[in-house]
Amino acid sequence: GPVRSVQLVGILNISMKTLYKHLSVLLDNQFIKKIGTTPRVFYVINDIQEVDQGIVSESDYFIEQNYIYVSPSGEIVRGVNGFKVWCQGNNFDFSKEKDIFSKKYKEMSKFKKNSLISAKKIILSGGKDLQLDEVFFSDFYSFDHFGKTKLGQLVYLGKTSQNKQLIAEIAKLVKPGIEHIILKYQIGFVCFVPPTIDRKVQFLDVLRSNLNLKIPELVAMKVMGSTRIAQKTLRRLEDRIINAKQTIAVNPRQLIDSNVLIIDDAAGSGATLNEIAKKVKNISSKKIKVIGYSVVG
Repeated sequence: GPVRSVQLVGILNISMKTLYKHLSVLLDNQFIKKIGTTPRVFYVINDIQEVDQGIVSESDYFIEQNYIYVSPSGEIVRGVNGFKVWCQGNNFDFSKEKDIFSKKYKEMSKFKKNSLISAKKIILSGGKDLQLDEVFFSDFYSFDHFGKTKLGQLVYLGKTSQNKQLIAEIAKLVKPGIEHIILKYQIGFVCFVPPTIDRKVQFLDVLRSNLNLKIPELVAMKVMGSTRIAQKTLRRLEDRIINAKQTIAVNPRQLIDSNVLIIDDAAGSGATLNEIAKKVKNISSKKIKVIGYSVVG
């Protein structure tokens, strides 16, 4: 398990200088890795041996650009190396799976235009009470047996680990698509979906800062009861719609006279995006368009 250098000195009965000499060799050969931050640094056995596969085919290129593996202990391995680790862990044939991945990723990419996936036809399962004029994702959350997409992994890790660097990476990846929406639909206001769960680092706050859109912002609020129910825990579409309707509030005193872009991190049914759109349109001073956007969906 994780052990500190001072503990190793005591266990091995050697000097700190000698210890660091050996640790350096073990680190260079990736037999061990360091975790934690100074002054609490620990050394652990590296259960993921990264082997440089090299980029030798089109399939390798697709994987290198579009794949992230996350181990059960939270180790992030990107590209071909990560894909190989995933294959080993699931007893899959690496050569066969990488060709399947490349083929299916190309098929999935056909849904994209200007780095965006239009999701209007599938939001709310095609329900009639759709208030959003258009809905876009930058990527799907997951696909086939490969699990989460690259953006799906980054969103999941960014939210759960509250890692600002990962969220900044996401902002860099999705900003061109968002800027395309703003230009095409002449967006005058932006609204970020309010969080349900209190966190020290809120995903959309960090995303907002890194996107730096310089557009007036509308404020939507989450109205909480005694028990906080996250949308993703509700399985029925009807329950998600009720949850969004009763827990999202938009200040009616806000002056809304131009098109609005609503931004979320991950969308399932689209109920939250749609409910905010409905309330924004109800208080708008004139007929406007409301566009929904989610990093993944």
